[in-house]
Amino acid sequence: MLSRHRNHCLASALVAIALSTSARGDLSGSATLARIASLDLDTGAISIGASASGEGDILFTGTSINPQGSAGALNFASQTGFVEFDSLTQAGLSMITLANYSQAPLNGGALAVNDVFAVYTNGDHYAKVLITAVSIDSVSLRYTTYGASAPPGGPTIAQVQNNYSFILPGLPNYGIAPGSLFIIQGSGLGTPLPPILQSSAAPGLPESLNQTSVSVTVNGVTTVPALYYTSATQLAAVLPSTTPMGAGTITVTYNGQTSAAAPIQVVQSALGLDTVYGIGTGRGVITDSGYSLIGFTHPAQPGQTVILWGSGVGPDLSNDDRTYPMNQNNLTSIPMQVYIGGISANVLYRGRSQFPGVDQVDVVIPPNVLTGCFVSIVAVSGSIVSNTVTLPVSAFNGPPCTDAGLSYSGSQFQSLAAKTTVEVGIITVGEGLSPSAWNAGAIFQVQESGLYGSGYGLASEGSCVVMSPAANTEGPFQSYGLDAGTIAVTWPGGLDILNELPVGFYLGSLTAGPPDPGPQGIQYSFIGTGGKDIQPFSSGVTLESPPLSWTNQGADTSVTRSQGAVLTWADSTSGELNDIEIRGGLVTNTAGGAIPVGFVCHAPVTAGSFAIPPSILMALPAGSGTLSVAHLFNALYPANGPFDLFQATGRVVFSQSVTYN
Repeated sequence: MLSRHRNHCLASALVAIALSTSARGDLSGSATLARIASLDLDTGAISIGASASGEGDILFTGTSINPQGSAGALNFASQTGFVEFDSLTQAGLSMITLANYSQAPLNGGALAVNDVFAVYTNGDHYAKVLITAVSIDSVSLRYTTYGASAPPGGPTIAQVQNNYSFILPGLPNYGIAPGSLFIIQGSGLGTPLPPILQSSAAPGLPESLNQTSVSVTVNGVTTVPALYYTSATQLAAVLPSTTPMGAGTITVTYNGQTSAAAPIQVVQSALGLDTVYGIGTGRGVITDSGYSLIGFTHPAQPGQTVILWGSGVGPDLSNDDRTYPMNQNNLTSIPMQVYIGGISANVLYRGRSQFPGVDQVDVVIPPNVLTGCFVSIVAVSGSIVSNTVTLPVSAFNGPPCTDAGLSYSGSQFQSLAAKTTVEVGIITVGEGLSPSAWNAGAIFQVQESGLYGSGYGLASEGSCVVMSPAANTEGPFQSYGLDAGTIAVTWPGGLDILNELPVGFYLGSLTAGPPDPGPQGIQYSFIGTGGKDIQPFSSGVTLESPPLSWTNQGADTSVTRSQGAVLTWADSTSGELNDIEIRGGLVTNTAGGAIPVGFVCHAPVTAGSFAIPPSILMALPAGSGTLSVAHLFNALYPANGPFDLFQATGRVVFSQSVTYN
């Protein structure tokens, strides 16, 4: 068994929302708004889901920031970000006539990092706002509202989540385990000062910090979590191991005022796995026995023992959940199975690291796992599955990982992750067999390098990953489109012009294709005239023949999640860069609003079948959704012209409606 000492600072694993104070009588802070969430700039209060519409001063929709009520906004189209933000004063904003404040949504170029805008609030205050991060899922803001103050009604709780998985309430794998590190988000939770991580060395973490304390009541038993940090909009705490299991309530008290009780679901075990980019999915924080982080150029090997880091294994009554070093007991009485690349792995240890609330799980990588840069890892305890993370695994000792079928290499991802931004070009042709449709598309973007460092949404062959709460291609990472001019697609059936949607996104339906592409396939040529960002170019995609056949499609219209699902196909095409992609998902309604949850799996074409594990499907709620099987023809080209990455993909796709039971 490995030594169970974590030899690096816990602070790197914690997530904080930093706040600051300005002049007396002003309210300054930072906030992250999920899609369909509003911010009250007069109080700092955040509303989420269905209750957000019409609340606060600004609402984030995913594609725009909309003023609410009588509030108005004035965009400065800043290029200097915090420099301009810091230079704006109350006197300067008040000199701008109110007629310049508009209720028009801020979107397009106004919804970008470093953009600065002003808001005249519903409370008749002037506020300045800086966008610090933005994606389709969330926007992060820094703000100062002149003349405003903390909400008189005291603290409010928006939601409670595991510190690492960020699984949302209402999903089937949600729960907070005793002894785990969790976060509370809301408003008025504490002093509007930058959060300071507390040391767990003796006498241990405090139960009251900067006039903030937390109380949890389950089945008539009340416990007081210890605090790692507090701020006005977020705090981190450790749920005592003595907390009973069941549905309960949680409150926050700050400065003598106590919040309304919010629900908390306490379960025996709900492991949240830490991730390198702190987003709850993608590449996991996984180390070798020497505590070196496993990475693209330092992959793990089959048969090797590695350490998974996170929180939520379950209660350990021999610890006080406050003081370093913790007793490191192997909690074998708590059932847990870990699946690596869909294969059951031998669990050597599950329990605390030496830090309160921080757990480690020592596992052996199965010797027969399919290797790759994004091998999936998921833990199961009872009916609760963890978030899904990935791990680079190589069959050889030393070389970077590779994903031949997906045309990825660890060296390439390491290089892209080291950049600040990545300029990418993607062209694709899709042949939908059920329902029948032919289309082509292209994407030209500058993307945040974290998309590649994390491997967000990517799974190696033999693996599946869950993307929650939003199954999109970029997740929490920002990007912006590049103008490539007009793009035409020519092929034996004719010529089609793609429609440009937002800048950098092109899509079009193709005229009907021939019933049989023939043994050499169909060659599609993309010709770009060039735009203000991209020079003229030409490239191609080939769809091979014969097409994919989903041989048990009728049996997959109803899926029992706890039993998994087996998909079979027939496809006699050849080529090293061939791959089967399986996708599924649905949208579910929770107290926080509609949440899309999806998964993606990859398999070698030659396998002929793939079993979607229960550990993946159990992360989906029951309901009506979709399921698809696609044959991908991938071609990845070396960096050329303005691109750091250029990829051409052909897709032959079957898709259908499905009921997840």
